Amino acid sequence: MITYNNAAKASRKFQLKILSSAILMALGTNLVYAQNSDTDITEEVVVYGIANSLKSAAEFKRNSDVVVDSITAEDIGKFPDANIADSLQRVPGVQISRDRGGEGRFVSVRGLGSQFNMTTLNGRTLATDNAGRDFSFDVMPSELVSQANVYKTSMASIQEGSIGGLIAMETRKPLDTPGLHVNGSLGGLYDDGTEEWGGQSSVVVSDSFMDDTLGVSLGVTYSQREWKADTYELLSARRYINVPAGTDGNAEDLNAWMPDIPSFQHKFGERERLGAAGAIQFKPDDRIDSTIDFFYSNYKTPEGSYSYNINFGTSSGIAVTDIAPWSTPTTTDSGVLIDHVVTGFSTEKSDLEIGNDTRERETDTYMIGWNTVFQATDNLELDFDVAYSKADRPNEGDNLYTVAGLTPAAYTWATQKSGVPKIGCTTTDGRNCWDVTNDDLGLHFMELRGEQVTDEVTSLNFDGDYDFDFSGLESVLEFGVTFSTREKDKDIYRSDDGCTYCKSYTQKLDQVGINAVLPDAVDYDTGKDSGMSYWPALDPYALFAAARAFDRLEHVEGRFEEGLVPQLKERESTLIEEEVLGAYTQLNFKSEDWNANAGLRWVQTDTTSSGHIQELVALEKIPGSSNYSGTYGPSVAVSHENTYDNLLPSASFNYEFSDNALLRTAVSQTITRPTISNLGPDLQWEINSGTPRVNFGGNPELKPIESINYDLSFEWYDDNGMAASAAVYYKDISNWIFWGGEEIVYNLTVTEEGGPPVQQDVVFAAGKPFNGDSASLTGFELAFQKVFESGFGVQANYTYADTESTTTVGGEEVKGELDGVSENTYNLVGFYENDSFSTRLSYSYRDDYISAARGGPWANPLMNSDFATLDLSMSYNINDNISIYLEGQNLLEEYGHTYWGDTSATHYYEQYYRRFEIGARFKF
Repeated sequence: MITYNNAAKASRKFQLKILSSAILMALGTNLVYAQNSDTDITEEVVVYGIANSLKSAAEFKRNSDVVVDSITAEDIGKFPDANIADSLQRVPGVQISRDRGGEGRFVSVRGLGSQFNMTTLNGRTLATDNAGRDFSFDVMPSELVSQANVYKTSMASIQEGSIGGLIAMETRKPLDTPGLHVNGSLGGLYDDGTEEWGGQSSVVVSDSFMDDTLGVSLGVTYSQREWKADTYELLSARRYINVPAGTDGNAEDLNAWMPDIPSFQHKFGERERLGAAGAIQFKPDDRIDSTIDFFYSNYKTPEGSYSYNINFGTSSGIAVTDIAPWSTPTTTDSGVLIDHVVTGFSTEKSDLEIGNDTRERETDTYMIGWNTVFQATDNLELDFDVAYSKADRPNEGDNLYTVAGLTPAAYTWATQKSGVPKIGCTTTDGRNCWDVTNDDLGLHFMELRGEQVTDEVTSLNFDGDYDFDFSGLESVLEFGVTFSTREKDKDIYRSDDGCTYCKSYTQKLDQVGINAVLPDAVDYDTGKDSGMSYWPALDPYALFAAARAFDRLEHVEGRFEEGLVPQLKERESTLIEEEVLGAYTQLNFKSEDWNANAGLRWVQTDTTSSGHIQELVALEKIPGSSNYSGTYGPSVAVSHENTYDNLLPSASFNYEFSDNALLRTAVSQTITRPTISNLGPDLQWEINSGTPRVNFGGNPELKPIESINYDLSFEWYDDNGMAASAAVYYKDISNWIFWGGEEIVYNLTVTEEGGPPVQQDVVFAAGKPFNGDSASLTGFELAFQKVFESGFGVQANYTYADTESTTTVGGEEVKGELDGVSENTYNLVGFYENDSFSTRLSYSYRDDYISAARGGPWANPLMNSDFATLDLSMSYNINDNISIYLEGQNLLEEYGHTYWGDTSATHYYEQYYRRFEIGARFKF
């Protein structure tokens, strides 16, 4: 469990002071070296302001052969961005999804989710600690990246694997700016939710030697902040009720959706990020350029959650008082039409449950690579690159999940526009339920669990460029071969029987002298909307201690170890091995006013999916509980192999109408391989949440998603950084992967409470990923930037996207939309700067979108509400070397809200808080 106390806070502040002092000492050493040098050095001072940053990004876009947008280190460093994802949201056509606490984690390009995009660092695939392929940007410190480019169209010479976009990050190379350079920052981070201070510090040092033929660079960054999130979530939603005629003016009986297990949650945690990047570059002459570079990140995000849960699935005496039409009527697995939602009701008896959920996530991510560019002849350049990357997230059951409570209690419920319902609760003796004490509470569900992930990526690339003249045209033949391996191991740990102590809350804590209540632990900010602002949060370690105490009291040996000690769950664990062999060739032609390229890329992908299957053979009702325990057959090892080849042609043509105007056209075929988490043979039996389910984790036979892409872009530039562009695009997508639901009947031995074992058929809901039929994505982007002589400037961009999908479900074609695509997205940025002062205000907006087209109860769509964020950055240059800054993020305190087709049917709600940073930057 995560707890914060004054000693821990003082320790973190002391550690931050030590790191800051070490950085300043290192800077002092370098400054002394520079001052004592006998060599007269004349340095060119380059001021990197907002205007210069915009100009550099515009020049990169202008000179590219494809449609690309770029963001430079100035943009990344100047905004109050915890990581690269928060910066990329301002790029046209880019949206981000946020982790708890409001920090960006995953990036979407042109509406396609993070699993459809590639992310590279210095041209190489980074390992990632999540279960799929998509890169977790929260592990990447923004201070270590010099540039991030978003490629929206493809060429044969660009790495395959994305039907959305390629996000190419780059770190600094020391010989790009020869000589001694020292840059750094020190700052304090303030979170408006926790009202606590954290800190950040960074330093980047580079120098060159041996007449600027040898360069060395090293960057180190550290940040720490505390966060909290008061949320509301439905843990189970597959529940409906028959509403008799006349309840709310209805003329006939209706079936209406109602919440099953709602949960009010006070979440809190810490973000601690330590990162380092460096390079050794050797360039003895114009023919050889060899670099060894590395990246390392240690990211710790321990998280705790105190929850107040209500199990309406065990309720009696339910009386509906208000209903409303459901905007997206749905049909249950058994064919019952549900076209209303319950917006008000009461219960006579319901279980009151107080939960605790801790999550440990500490991940180490690193990459080391060696790149050598050799100018073999005046016309032939060869490039050799080898790299290894690994991400490791250990967790062998370190997460704690506990539920204690009492029964019964009487509830009232009313849906609100805010997304958080208003509730009232009274115990049988007339007390407010939030005022129950330690002596009222009894043990219930307890579990230890964890997901351990190890990801390893090795890549080998050999590329060549041959320059030649063809009919007076500047021509280049590009060619190359690639080989990579990836191995992702996911191990699931969990207690064998979380219901070891499920006895209708009869094992009261006061019976064994345990006090589990944590004083003043919950300050629930959404209390003004929900009618509650606190509840008695419990220490999970105390609950585990109470379980052991009951073993001693009841003279039961080994019950705790047998039921709760986490075990490796083989049937839910997977090992995915992948080998990719590829080759490409591309011809490039350039004249005075046009350039073009055409190429072909071939890739062969071999995957091996390994795991275990284990059949459920019996169910037994746990006395005094609504839960069941399961008996399983033997664990059987399985392995599936899959191979597929893809030929990916591409062509583009760019024409310059004048020195300022440019037209781009492009057509390409691209693929996205199935995300790794969808390839395993793993399965999970869910027998304790309403309708029993069997969840198939993946499908080893999945093929890649394919897309034929058409792009047209008109761009205009001037010499002062002004730029404007208009682009249209269309993607014709096939082999789309969707999650198909079905019912499976298993013949099991079922023992109800107090009854004999009975052999019977049990209907399970099931889900599995399949390659679907087709989809399309159509959109356009508008972008403009201008810097005025007065020092004022503006940036603006707008993206429109429209999607359509056709999926075969149960033999019938279902029309819908692609997940994760907002129809409208835009960014507005205004700024001003002069020689000493700079300020920038940024507003980013995306409208609502489908999070999962068939992800809700009975295949109802899961929706995300629209979201906007307003950020501010200000800085003042004290002199040429030192500046101070103030930054603020999410100034409007926006919230996240997901719901099942109708805002009355909330799935998840979280209030995001403002964050501020104040500090100083320096450069020498």
